[in-house]
Amino acid sequence: MDKFYITTAIDYINGKPHVGHSYEKVASDVLARFYANKIGRDNVLFLTGTDEHGAKIAEFAQSSQLPIEEFANQTAASFSLAWDSLNINYDRFIRTTDQDHLKTVEQLITKIKDNGFLYEADYEGLYCVGHEAFITERDLVNGLCPEHQTKPEVIKEKNWFFKIESFTKIIRQKIDSDEFKIRPQERRTEVLSLLEQGFKDIAVTRPNVKWGIAVPWDPQQTIYVWVDALINYVTGAGFATDPEKFKKYWPADWHVIGKDIIKFHCIIWPALLLAADLPIPQAVYAHGYLTVNNQKISKSLGNAIDPNDWVAAYGSDAVRYFLLREVPFGQDGDVSEEKLKARYESDLANGLGNLVSRVTTLVEKFLDGVIPEHTKELELTNYPLPEIHQLITEFKFHEALAKTWEVVAWANKLVDENKLWELGKTDPQKFAEYAKELIHTITQISTTLQPFIPETSQKILEHLAKEKITKIDQLFPRV
Repeated sequence: MDKFYITTAIDYINGKPHVGHSYEKVASDVLARFYANKIGRDNVLFLTGTDEHGAKIAEFAQSSQLPIEEFANQTAASFSLAWDSLNINYDRFIRTTDQDHLKTVEQLITKIKDNGFLYEADYEGLYCVGHEAFITERDLVNGLCPEHQTKPEVIKEKNWFFKIESFTKIIRQKIDSDEFKIRPQERRTEVLSLLEQGFKDIAVTRPNVKWGIAVPWDPQQTIYVWVDALINYVTGAGFATDPEKFKKYWPADWHVIGKDIIKFHCIIWPALLLAADLPIPQAVYAHGYLTVNNQKISKSLGNAIDPNDWVAAYGSDAVRYFLLREVPFGQDGDVSEEKLKARYESDLANGLGNLVSRVTTLVEKFLDGVIPEHTKELELTNYPLPEIHQLITEFKFHEALAKTWEVVAWANKLVDENKLWELGKTDPQKFAEYAKELIHTITQISTTLQPFIPETSQKILEHLAKEKITKIDQLFPRV
């Protein structure tokens, strides 16, 4: 691998960031940092951002009594600040109002038209305002959109249509052969089922929606908000502005998204790319939903947790660790502050923090902070590093962290069973051997955890690299 390009879904700015939004950003950041350690940061591209067009955003701006550009600027800033507080090390925070994105959308949609895959026609169908998407009768439950619990509007209008059926067969072949990877497996099965049901041509423009990107050859129409949003992935890779960058990074290695938008990312997006003579992404990972106290995160329920609040109380590393340790990434799972606090105290403070604190204290006390070079290696640990790395690449973050904490527990047990606080007095040579093993193990643990808890890992590694090891400050103080 000579490059790694990972993207998150871009967040719709109809609300403020919450922990559900944070989930895939932290996971994607872990992978970006992991591959940066393997192939160099200059060969990694990590994209996140905001989706800012559409009728719904225009309505939100109007209700907030702000000019639409100001509303978009303020809301987009709240997302970028949230990711900064979580120490998300993205390369670009893209906005669909950016000028290079406007240019990319115009070029790509024109190419699709020039290739003969767009035509104009009247359309009548069911439109879900909450989704900003047309849906079918088979999507409804008791006549309502199952996610928003609202009755869709019947809309009749003239649109430009995309001949998506021209590409469904080749997309299916690429999925079947695993040339186009969809993970986890149940999402792959779901996409194949959607393809089996068949796809009608889809509208890619809307009339009467002013807040959007105008269709280059038909300025009375704007690009449908979902098509506009999907194109951000090639904008960020330099499609319209930097051919060398685009050649290096496209196709994306992973699109990381929520499971509710797999149809757009696994069928519509590859079809648009094929229509424009571009390679499709290599893989899509669709994660599950987070709930809070077993309830779906919802503005109406008032249970949307601002990640900034958790970061302020527990620190960014603790929140990052909790989100990926608590719930297997491909599944639905429940989070709460009580569960975060429990992980903070047991795993971080009493586990890792306690280990580092007690070992550095003992090394300072009995060895004056210096482990003799002649001390032999005991090689007591069988550190499962290749296995942990493999789990990370497979998005099994909770398992990778569980394996790492098995080593943390082993090291704490080593201190207790050998009573190192007594051994330092009774057998200095044996103590030095154990201390060397423990310092080596803590270094391995901290290196492994760099993508997950970067601030804490860096602090430990810098501390252990000093000429004299001294007691480290409390890494995870009481909240």
